[in-house]
Amino acid sequence: MTTLPAVEANFSELINRPKDTVARMQSSLRRGIRLHRRDDEDLYLTTAARAEEAVQVVDSTTRMFVALMKHDPGAVQILTEVFPDAFPWVRFLPEREVRTFLVEFIETARASTDLGTVSPIAQLITEWRHTAEAYADPDLHRALSADHGDADHGAVPMPEVAGE
Repeated sequence: MTTLPAVEANFSELINRPKDTVARMQSSLRRGIRLHRRDDEDLYLTTAARAEEAVQVVDSTTRMFVALMKHDPGAVQILTEVFPDAFPWVRFLPEREVRTFLVEFIETARASTDLGTVSPIAQLITEWRHTAEAYADPDLHRALSADHGDADHGAVPMPEVAGE
């Protein structure tokens, strides 16, 4: 898969030369521009129509997979087998966990697009990636899955907030 090069600019360029910066965004193949900020997270500027298109693509793709899974029970097995092509790290998960991730992925994608956001999908992928990391490290997996009995170590104190 080839990715298009990202058009980038400093946030100050948008403030100082908004027309030029927006023109660069509109002339890019991606129809977007990454705005670097010194004091905070970078921003991505695109048109509202382009952002809506992206959500529509995720929604349509999700609906297709949901319909496929309802129409053919064997589709879950096939999708479970090809999931490592999209997420190579699932190879560290037991097969039942790959299937669970697949179902959660489709359900979360469906719910997320109803809200018009993909953030919950990204969060789910991050969580499952961390689960795969735990399975990939035998020592970590052993420590996390060890039976610690019914020992109650008491209440967990609230973390201190920086600056207080």
